[in-house]
Amino acid sequence: MKVNNKEQVFNLFDTNGRRKDIINAYNIYTNILEQVYEESESGTWGRYPNESTQLRFYELAIQNSPEVFKLHPKYDNFIKAMEDPRIKLAFDKGDISYLKKDKTLKQLYADLDSAIEGRARHYTSNLVKIGLTDEQRQISPVGKAWIHGKKLRRSRFERLLPIDDTNLMFLRQLLKLRVYTKEEEKFYSPMIMAVYILLKYPRVSEDLFITMIQMLNPYLPKEEPSDFINEFLGGQVQKLEREYVPFIVNEAFDEIVSEPTPMSNDVFARNFSSGKSEKTIKVYREFYHCLVKFNSEQTEDNLLKIVELFSNNQKKSMINKAFGFGRNVFSFDKSDKTNVKKFLELNEDLDILTNENLNEKLFLQFLASKRHDQIQEYGDVTRRVIKVTGIISFKNGVVELAQRDLWTKFFSGIDLESLIFGNTSPEAYTYYEKRMDSPFLNHLTLEEIFEHNEESINQLIIDIQNELNLSSDEEVRKTLFNKTSKAFIEHIETNYSKEKILEILPLFSDRSNDSKIQKMVAENTDVPTIFEYIVGIAWYHMSSKKFDLFSSFNLSMSADFEPETHAGGGTGDIVIDYGDQIFMLEVTLMNKNAQKRGEWEPVLRHATNLTIESAPKKVTTLFIADELDKNTINIWRAVATVPLQSSKEMDRFAKTVTIMPLKNEELAKMLENEKNETELYERIEKSFNQLSKEFNMEWRNEIIEFI
Repeated sequence: MKVNNKEQVFNLFDTNGRRKDIINAYNIYTNILEQVYEESESGTWGRYPNESTQLRFYELAIQNSPEVFKLHPKYDNFIKAMEDPRIKLAFDKGDISYLKKDKTLKQLYADLDSAIEGRARHYTSNLVKIGLTDEQRQISPVGKAWIHGKKLRRSRFERLLPIDDTNLMFLRQLLKLRVYTKEEEKFYSPMIMAVYILLKYPRVSEDLFITMIQMLNPYLPKEEPSDFINEFLGGQVQKLEREYVPFIVNEAFDEIVSEPTPMSNDVFARNFSSGKSEKTIKVYREFYHCLVKFNSEQTEDNLLKIVELFSNNQKKSMINKAFGFGRNVFSFDKSDKTNVKKFLELNEDLDILTNENLNEKLFLQFLASKRHDQIQEYGDVTRRVIKVTGIISFKNGVVELAQRDLWTKFFSGIDLESLIFGNTSPEAYTYYEKRMDSPFLNHLTLEEIFEHNEESINQLIIDIQNELNLSSDEEVRKTLFNKTSKAFIEHIETNYSKEKILEILPLFSDRSNDSKIQKMVAENTDVPTIFEYIVGIAWYHMSSKKFDLFSSFNLSMSADFEPETHAGGGTGDIVIDYGDQIFMLEVTLMNKNAQKRGEWEPVLRHATNLTIESAPKKVTTLFIADELDKNTINIWRAVATVPLQSSKEMDRFAKTVTIMPLKNEELAKMLENEKNETELYERIEKSFNQLSKEFNMEWRNEIIEFI
């Protein structure tokens, strides 16, 4: 990934598209790319007229995320226009010069290139940044393994970690990630900076933590990051933000400095616009003139004009964002806002309360505040991506390393500070991340990334074992997983009581409740993943027997136990192992028509494979959906009457596979009426044992009537 100049703020996910479920989007977009290439004869990423892959990508993005891409008028207009034989024939020719001769065709071509294919390029650029594809949008080995749910090759140290493969994959990619200069001569490693900060300071304010990571870039490396961090956390935030980038080296600054005070309206509008509307610039200009007047004559009347300007909440918000780093530009005495002496005392640190070099000072503040706004916007994205590593906790506005003692030992022999910034070359950059066989696009363990040798790892593991008073890797792994599992249960008991689950479950029946559900559970996670999470917790509250809830989920969680995204692979959504029997919960929010296309095959495959692999232990699969049709109900009943073949080992069969369909509302009633899995299992077993008799269309109702 590159930034083109010293002012640019790096971003891990292009905000074009405005979706919050970033991790889910990575998965969706990579899967769409694979489908696009499977459909394409050339398997090449390209635009019209040479390829149709970018158009097809955008089309599938809309289909896969209708809740995100609700409005797409230019795409709709283009597709409708293709129904006209004359227009379709013109585009089929693939002659751009011909299209540009006709006004209608020219506009359609422009929309195709910018509003449709352009967005496909934007969305997929996010996959390039994290290493799921190369620059030509060919899926990398890392990307392919992730979307197909292939088990990662874990190192000895990684096997100890209580995180899943999705967590580990993102952790590895972020630790490998470098932000390069345009010239490919320097780089900055944001995740190494993040880990370095948290090893140096155990608890850091979330806002300061993200700002520190996001404001840096490879053009202006800090030779001593420790000094920068100390100064930053010591209260010099705005000072560092204003001084980090030398904004004075540009033509606009020269023009501003040469202007008198007040500067002309034309010069002001040209340099303080930043792409804003004339209405916004007018507010900026009003603020500037109020400031000039007050600085000239510090009277109550002139201060009153400033007070009145900031009394308008809309104008206040615009000015604070443009000149105040998102905070209040001025502090006012609440009891006497127009008291000049108190106003000057409260704002004595501000250098803009004088007309001496005011143009220069205000312009620099404007540029620094504008960059701060980008830092906050892209920093929010960085925070969301970092969360999915599962090793950094963002809780109550405080950031901490999970399993901090473990990471302290792992990095004890590594000079992390020296790895935050580095010098490189175009050849080294190409080797590192441009080629398909490059380190960034391929699997490297944590030991390989940081070049730990076998001797150092052996000593590291011995140190961990000694500290925990254990004698083997497996004992360490179990201890760490048990500790994490216990913390997860504490999280559930604190945040998701039985009553709260009963409040949330009915909301899934109406997709207009999606935003409400996200606010109650996890704002940056897609609702189908949240549904899995809540169903698993509901089962925990309902179950009469103990089981390991944390290990039962096949979804990735943050270090704060928030659901992030559904993990791939050939297993069910939730697999609950009681020791003597297994319940697998397959959960979907698809409507009853979509279930036939999207659920029948994978559910049957998961249930069959688990039944074969777990034998002689009994496996019962519950298919939980908001609505069910008779065909789905009876298909699941019918599969129990025939042997089914494993999709992994073709010579192995399950004599019978038990799949019980259950509605979301019925699960809620079980929880509400304190019915448990034992009674449900007994009724399922009794009913399925009767299958040799005449088929009973009411078999399901007889099972659930007890609810």
